[in-house]
Amino acid sequence: MLFIFYFIILQSRLPLSNQKIKNNAMKPFLAFLCLLSVATTEAQTQTPQPSPGASVSSVVGITDVRIDYFRPRARGRKIFGEGDNFLVPYGKIWRTGANSGSKITFSDDVKVQGVAIPKGEYLIFTWPGAAEWAVSIYKDVKLGGHTAEYDASKEAAKFTVKPVKLGKKTETLTFSISDISEDNTSGTVQLAWENTAVEFTISVKNKK
Repeated sequence: MLFIFYFIILQSRLPLSNQKIKNNAMKPFLAFLCLLSVATTEAQTQTPQPSPGASVSSVVGITDVRIDYFRPRARGRKIFGEGDNFLVPYGKIWRTGANSGSKITFSDDVKVQGVAIPKGEYLIFTWPGAAEWAVSIYKDVKLGGHTAEYDASKEAAKFTVKPVKLGKKTETLTFSISDISEDNTSGTVQLAWENTAVEFTISVKNKK
């Protein structure tokens, strides 16, 4: 913008005859500069993402466990419940977050809720319910959040867990890894949002 301002000042100091010639020649150039200025301003204007990315990690035994996910906010909406009035209806598959879903990574072979799972990257899919949730550890991370293309044959594990009502509302979807056992062979993954939380256990070896 400063460049355009200085250019206009210089133009005003030219003789009138020269100004007419220069103005006709410079109109396309000035239009380009204006467009460039608008584009630069828009690029510099940043707004918060509705579902920002987040990650949580912990070492359980000698195994690195990491969860990468996107954190939607409740924003006054009804989250879990029966029927389509809820953002995440009971009994329907959920990508467990926003955008491309939630990915969990293990640096070594583990057991999730007692089911053996090789080291690697997996997606977490869930089917919320009033009395229990189904949780899937899914092999094909390329699927992302495309639940319509879910293929049960690509499940590394699938199990059910009991939901817990929270005493305090959790506005933003939050994963945590905690409750590392005294012998350092297990930990708990918790997912919490709105007034509901579910947990599952990861078991590992504490030595090679």
